[in-house]
Amino acid sequence: MTRRMIAHIALAGLALSLVIVAAIWLVVLPAMLPAGQLPFDFYKGSMTFDQARDLMLALGERGRSLYRYVLIPLDMVLVVAYGAGIGCAIVWLRGIPDTWGQHPSPYEMRRRQPAGRRIRSAVGSVFLVAPFLAAAFDFWENILVFRMLGQGDGLSIRLLEELNRTSGYKWAFLALSVVALFFAMLGFAMRRKR
Repeated sequence: MTRRMIAHIALAGLALSLVIVAAIWLVVLPAMLPAGQLPFDFYKGSMTFDQARDLMLALGERGRSLYRYVLIPLDMVLVVAYGAGIGCAIVWLRGIPDTWGQHPSPYEMRRRQPAGRRIRSAVGSVFLVAPFLAAAFDFWENILVFRMLGQGDGLSIRLLEELNRTSGYKWAFLALSVVALFFAMLGFAMRRKR
């Protein structure tokens, strides 16, 4: 594959992801607003036991069923879409390095590249992987929320602790993804200026 083909695929993936994210949010938000509750995703990394118990009570059986069988499956698709979308945007904005697809030995890489370039390359790789890690932790978070909703009033503290940890990881990698996207846009703008 050429660099141009990869850039076109990344741009198409970004566009498709944006359409999917917008369509899902047009379905999810109207369903969430009447409940008067924040979606689980908006608790940003920690929910106390009392908050979780109150949410379970406020949702009732009907609300928990709505979350489990409508909103969580939609959010699972959303997770894949935003992970792919941010990843595609970073690939498209950063461009593909000249060595794409070539696999020199680590010794040759060390010999050819100065230390600064190796560090930039490593940071770039972390930035590229961050959206996919955020999506993976978000996916796992959805599975945990599904399990928590199945418990209803008999909420497990261990499950809630795991959910809080997973949410924290998701938000950390999502923040790193936004930083990566910012630097990719900055690099793109600087290359265009030249």
